[in-house]
Amino acid sequence: MYSIRNKLNLTIIASMILVLSIAAVFLYGRVAGQVEQIFDTALFDKAHSLISLTELDEEGLEFDFAEEGVMLEFQAGEAMQYYQLWERGVELLIKSPSLGDADLPLLGTDPGLHQFADLVLPDGRKGRLIEINFMPRIEVEDDEDDEDFGLETPPAQPITMVFARERESLDATLLAIGSTIFGVILAVLALAGLLTWWLVGSGLSPLSRLARQVSDIDESSLDARLTHEGKQSIEIAPIEDQLNHLLERLQSAFEREKRFSANVAHELRTPLSELKTLAEVAAMVPDDPEQLAQFFRDVGEISGQMEKIVITLLELARSEAGLLRSDPEDIELSRYCDEIWQHAINGQGSGKSLVKNIPEGLVISTDREKLGMILSNLFINAVSYSPDNAEIRIAAEVRYDNVVLEVKNASIDLKPEDIVHMKDRFWRKQLARDDSGHSGLGLTLVDALARIMKLDVDLQLDNQQTFMVTISGIQPSLH
Repeated sequence: MYSIRNKLNLTIIASMILVLSIAAVFLYGRVAGQVEQIFDTALFDKAHSLISLTELDEEGLEFDFAEEGVMLEFQAGEAMQYYQLWERGVELLIKSPSLGDADLPLLGTDPGLHQFADLVLPDGRKGRLIEINFMPRIEVEDDEDDEDFGLETPPAQPITMVFARERESLDATLLAIGSTIFGVILAVLALAGLLTWWLVGSGLSPLSRLARQVSDIDESSLDARLTHEGKQSIEIAPIEDQLNHLLERLQSAFEREKRFSANVAHELRTPLSELKTLAEVAAMVPDDPEQLAQFFRDVGEISGQMEKIVITLLELARSEAGLLRSDPEDIELSRYCDEIWQHAINGQGSGKSLVKNIPEGLVISTDREKLGMILSNLFINAVSYSPDNAEIRIAAEVRYDNVVLEVKNASIDLKPEDIVHMKDRFWRKQLARDDSGHSGLGLTLVDALARIMKLDVDLQLDNQQTFMVTISGIQPSLH
């Protein structure tokens, strides 16, 4: 088991750490790149300012920036900067007083180009340099002056300049930027983590309340229903509704089971009491052959009644457990209805007859045994709950490639509101409650068997007090 809350918190916080870390690295890289570019631009501009003060005339190269007192940053001191120039990259021309006996490194830059590099300055500080390979500016004099002095300007040679300065200020700026960015990110992560923890907990609190309510419900409180305060979320509402529907079904199922147990006890108590009474009577007259013969006949009848109840309950249990399967075979419907009728009434029809309206030669494909049980229960109910000398009508017709079977009989004291209860276990109309031949399971078994055979059973009572059972979905034989 795991906690959804903890998993959500850890997942969200880990995702935020990843995203914000990537954002922080990217942001620091961009800002640091811009700051370094500004620093390098300042190096480049300072180097070019030195180059602009370098010129070539008839007296040779002149470095105006090297004059004493012009640029104090190149003198020995605290914030020293450095420069060094070579002709053709080999011959040392000049270097700043701040270098002393030290030299700046040569990188070997191609003519007309420049490049940057980090280094350790002669005073031990971290530094950064720029190396530029350039041609010196030639100073043009008037012709008269050239004749007066009689000197010519020597040919220009490529000069390599290396200018270097400390980078501590750059590093301090980058450190400040980095610490600010990552400090803000850490603060955001801490605040976001706390908010996430609180928001997730607050968002899941309806589930926690729902779980507490569900945990308080047991078999003795199935009438309880899940509730909520205020508005309900669209995510929790379906769960709550389905759980309430489940509780309703469980409550209904428990009530049915209680009624079922009570009904089973009632149905079996009566024949058991009769058996006990018969045994006591038989013990009182052990030598009367007629009484003993009647005793055994009564015992057989009562045992048969109990056996019928037990078999029906067993079939219902097997049906609900999914142990029954439909095994279709071809059946000539008219002849099969006659067989079931004769077996069901067994000469006890009280003058009642079966009237068929079934096309001759109609053959259906269905489970013979289960259809026989369905018809037998319908015939027995029709005979038991119809007036004397009534006609029990059965009709069949083909509708939309399916066979529809209808069983009709005139009813006795049946009301429309009784129809909804007729499929319930052990339900019987009070008029026939004391009829020992019925247990109130016939239509329950019919409905259960029909579901296994994928048939629909519909019960109706018309204005003429005619009760009709319609069975649809029967497949006609294709042979």
